[in-house]
Amino acid sequence: MSDTIVRLKIVLEDSEPPIWRRIEVPADMTLKDLHAVIQAATGWENAHLYQFHVGRETIAGPGMGGGGLGPRPTSAGRVRLDDLAAHGIKRFTYLYDMGDNWEHKIQIEKLLPIDPAADYPRLVDGALRCPPEDIGGIPGFYAFLDAIDDPNHPEHNELIDWHGGSFDPASFDADRAHKELGRIAARRKRKAAKRSS
Repeated sequence: MSDTIVRLKIVLEDSEPPIWRRIEVPADMTLKDLHAVIQAATGWENAHLYQFHVGRETIAGPGMGGGGLGPRPTSAGRVRLDDLAAHGIKRFTYLYDMGDNWEHKIQIEKLLPIDPAADYPRLVDGALRCPPEDIGGIPGFYAFLDAIDDPNHPEHNELIDWHGGSFDPASFDADRAHKELGRIAARRKRKAAKRSS
């Protein structure tokens, strides 16, 4: 287990006002594990492929292996956050769902000593609810909000039914995020205990 944590700020690109989360994760966490943390903290459903972009390098999640003539992307399970920090990386990108193209800007805000009384990963703060999946990216999301906010919009009822009820973009469910991140923290503890026994 790492004795250092990384504080990250994650912002959904082109969201206005910004949809964002601030989290703290162990510095030795791989980008593959960070993907699961981002999903839990934001409220995505983990139903699509993903990749990270660090400078010009693509770091791919499972199922995103190279199929073309170019070099195969680096696996997200092989790159750790402390690797990025050691190379002076302060910002990188997380792309989720290549169809809707949810691009998240991630900033490494600081490295901190671990608090032995805390469980990691953990949510520090955040604002606004993440969009529904398969809505058509940011343009589709704002068209969706316009339609559900206007009872006279021709697609109002259809989109309310599609979503399964109303949608409040301001209602970030921090309790749910804490619970999901707590599950990840518990799994990490169990794995660490197995390794040390």
